Amino acid sequence: MDDSERPAGCERRAQRRLKIAIPIRVRGVDAQGMEFEESTETVDVSRRGLSFLTERELEPFATVAVIIPGRGSRPGERPTDFFSTATVVHILKKAESFRVSLRLIGATLTTYSAETSDS
Repeated sequence: MDDSERPAGCERRAQRRLKIAIPIRVRGVDAQGMEFEESTETVDVSRRGLSFLTERELEPFATVAVIIPGRGSRPGERPTDFFSTATVVHILKKAESFRVSLRLIGATLTTYSAETSDS
């Protein structure tokens, strides 16, 4: 089905996004070349990505590290921190902040595995 055949408002994403605020830490280099580490929370989360608000300007396609406290898992052990590198895939300027969307590289959030069946 091409875009002209899709009903208005039809979701085209492979993963369903959940609007949920989860504490995260993001580390990387901003658009001015300054290293940073910031504690914030997600706006939404999917199995392979997330978005968050920040006052820092980031570059499209930049690579950052994402840490989600207590969301990692190892069989038979207590929860650990989830750690992944991620790529900045979308930036939306909102007043004094930016909404940044990230795509996780390699890792997936198994807690958020609701997939649509468009395949």
